[in-house]
Amino acid sequence: MSTPDRPGALVISLDFELHWGMRDHVAPDDALYRRLPEARRAVRDLVTLFGARNIRATWATVGFLFASSRRELEAHAPTLRPIYARPELNPYVEAIGPDEADDPEHLAGSLVDLIGASAGQEIGSHTFSHYYCLEPGQSEATFRADLAAAQSIARGRGLELTSLVLPRNQWNPAYTDAVLALGFRCIRGPQRTRGHEARPSGGRNALRRGARLADTYVGVSPPPTTQWDEVLSPSGLCDVPASAFLRPFNPARRLLEPLRRARLRSGLRQAARHGRIFHLWWHPHNFSQHLSENVALLEQVLDEFDRLATSEGMQSLTMADVASRVAPTPSGRTGDPG
Repeated sequence: MSTPDRPGALVISLDFELHWGMRDHVAPDDALYRRLPEARRAVRDLVTLFGARNIRATWATVGFLFASSRRELEAHAPTLRPIYARPELNPYVEAIGPDEADDPEHLAGSLVDLIGASAGQEIGSHTFSHYYCLEPGQSEATFRADLAAAQSIARGRGLELTSLVLPRNQWNPAYTDAVLALGFRCIRGPQRTRGHEARPSGGRNALRRGARLADTYVGVSPPPTTQWDEVLSPSGLCDVPASAFLRPFNPARRLLEPLRRARLRSGLRQAARHGRIFHLWWHPHNFSQHLSENVALLEQVLDEFDRLATSEGMQSLTMADVASRVAPTPSGRTGDPG
């Protein structure tokens, strides 16, 4: 069994973004856009599932989604904004309806409230505007303004954000001081395998997508896990890098499902038996199609976690839980989540 003070851990994070995460390539007439109501249902179903199975999770939420009305969103929007070289990345030109009932693809305050009121669920940030840290046309100043807006709109719902996931996993180490100054303690760094490196979008995308797809089924086995003493950097910022993406079910790859399931289980087992961290992530909208098949795989992963929790003492933790265990609190002591 792993040592009591540093047990193996399953960390789950979800990139909650609805249309904001895909607006540069998914228009309102696209089939995926029309499935976004099912993505909202997936959020509710996942909250229920996590509660029933005592699973803690971090919901990295785009700041726009904290609003229930256009007026609420505009009240927190920064005046200093990036001017991306690729104009399609600019979210501020998106037409937004007057309220959540009229525009459920862009406003989701009720879902944020649901998550925040659910036991074991941490609300983190996916930046205010689905901000791209490595794209030409942005700067540290506009990034700071974006994170300040994310904290502002979260405080409007009684929340203080401490965990941050960068859109498209575009982590820029030069922005470490900005992240810390805006109150964040923990990030999810890119997965440490080929095809997952932090980089701007564009260029060799097909090759990178192919590498990531192959990694799902026949990549490094087990998937990468993180040692506890690797989490805290000298700057004081914690990094709990991704281990695996829970890719949505695809009927065309049905025969490969046993390979995918086996790789995920092997990552869990390595983390449990060696006292390491396995960080699994996905988007709620990944469950909007083939919901039963996606939930079935997740249940099988959680069944394996339950076995390892019993036999190896493995724990379910949020990103904030991990940071509390390795980083000094303001009082100078390390924290320990309940």
